[in-house]
Amino acid sequence: MISENTRKIGARRLGLGLIASGLLAILPACQSTQTKAPRAALSDVAAGPTIPAPPEATQPMPPAVSAAEASFRFDQILGVPTNKTDTLARGIADSARARMLHLVRRSDPTATYRVMGYLSAVGGDAGVNVTYVWDIVDAQNNRVHRFAGIEIAGKADADPWSQVSDEVLRAISARTVEDIYAWINRLPSPAAGAAAAAKGGPATL
Repeated sequence: MISENTRKIGARRLGLGLIASGLLAILPACQSTQTKAPRAALSDVAAGPTIPAPPEATQPMPPAVSAAEASFRFDQILGVPTNKTDTLARGIADSARARMLHLVRRSDPTATYRVMGYLSAVGGDAGVNVTYVWDIVDAQNNRVHRFAGIEIAGKADADPWSQVSDEVLRAISARTVEDIYAWINRLPSPAAGAAAAAKGGPATL
């Protein structure tokens, strides 16, 4: 006859075997789910915190149309206080007009490219560092170009944006348009040219 202890050991082994089988069945399903997980939508990415990549780390794609045919719409500018947004937007519009870049309204679905900006102001040793990152996205939601830069504003304060003057915002606007102008006209990036000049080397695309 089978003793009570033997029956208990057998039941315990059977239970462990079932648990192990269950785990083996679950693991491939988890791996499959991770492999096939959909990419985050553009709106989801924009809603989260932005970690800007340096310009040299993102290889721009060549424009699909000529500068004369291209139109741009600025979809969003995140991180800028509402009392600073109008100054930045006016500066971009003025600089684009001077460079003859065709800007359209945010609601215009015919735009060749959408431009999205991410700005932050942080106090530093030399003053307030205003970092800006811009993404140019085509009609298929592919990012075709990213560029970034930093402007130094006034003294660091509890509210860094309070030290960001209209002059600094206009400088950011002008540099933003210059980078877009360079890309759409297949010219060396102004940021790349400045870095090359500092190093004593030639500018590259």
